[in-house]
Amino acid sequence: MNTPVQPKPSAQPEFTLQPIEVVSVLGAIGLVLAHLVLFARVPEFWHWSTPLVIVLGLLGADFFATILHWAGDTWGTEATPWLGKRFLHPFRYHHARPLEMLKSHFFTTNGDTALSTLPFLLVPFVISLDTAGGRFTALFFASVGGWGMWTSQFHQWAHVKSPPRVVVWLQRHRVILSREHHLKHHKAPFATNYGITTGWCDGFLNAIRFFTALEWLVTKLTGCRPRSEFE
Repeated sequence: MNTPVQPKPSAQPEFTLQPIEVVSVLGAIGLVLAHLVLFARVPEFWHWSTPLVIVLGLLGADFFATILHWAGDTWGTEATPWLGKRFLHPFRYHHARPLEMLKSHFFTTNGDTALSTLPFLLVPFVISLDTAGGRFTALFFASVGGWGMWTSQFHQWAHVKSPPRVVVWLQRHRVILSREHHLKHHKAPFATNYGITTGWCDGFLNAIRFFTALEWLVTKLTGCRPRSEFE
């Protein structure tokens, strides 16, 4: 049986720094700081459950990033209208040239991800903090956004052979995505270990064949074939 070969992408993604990337990263950081000030002023947040919710937010960030990564790897091609060039092409190019992302600027690396987390970071401002449920929900959304905005940075570090010591410690203790865990994804047809924030969800989702079932369902409903570029 022949091993699937990843088709060569048309061109390297643009690494030119864009103003929207700078604004997105700085805006997301500003919102996180605003949440810290807001939550610190509410006595009920000084509770044993707060760290637990923050960790659940990290798990949630990993799950959402896993779903997004799976979608980008699995459906459509570079020629897909609207999404092909901006969204799908970087995923496919990364499979062919995984170390190219190391040439990316800090804001270019994190800009799109920070932009995608802004809705999560804005939701807490419209939630009442007068009830336990409201506080839990607000903190969870803020945590998903606060962790999720660094997904691409964690992913990039997983490709660095000698990252900073603090990053190595976080990777070794599975707080963020490790190099060893992520390299399992970089084998054609790139259909496992989609997690790029922490990788926490991968073991469970792989065990229950979550994406196999989801791909079957999408194909059943739409007729689209997963990873059609391998055919």
